[in-house]
Amino acid sequence: MTTKLQTLGRRTAVVLVTAAGFIAAANPADAAVPEGWSRPPDVDLVYTLLVLCGIPLLLFLAIATLVYLPSMIRGERVMPGAPAIENQWLGGPRKGTAELAGPDSQESDAGGAGARW
Repeated sequence: MTTKLQTLGRRTAVVLVTAAGFIAAANPADAAVPEGWSRPPDVDLVYTLLVLCGIPLLLFLAIATLVYLPSMIRGERVMPGAPAIENQWLGGPRKGTAELAGPDSQESDAGGAGARW
């Protein structure tokens, strides 16, 4: 009686041997350029590296600059580990909670959330 691990090992070995056989049997096409077709010049390695590496790098730098530049102009810290902004309340009162109106009467809606049943 074989264990599950042995069965899995055999299955894996069969798959790997089959895949290696297909890869070994594959040959590159041995075709010449047809008559009448032009033979394009070889591409320079430096040009290829500039196009495939230089352009994406420039795009990355441009996008990073466009993202970080407004924050840097406003004087915000953009470094990792920057201290948390304290007392930030977007759209809230400017002088603190003292500006919030308290309820004047029992039917008043001022002063926060409320519910009726």
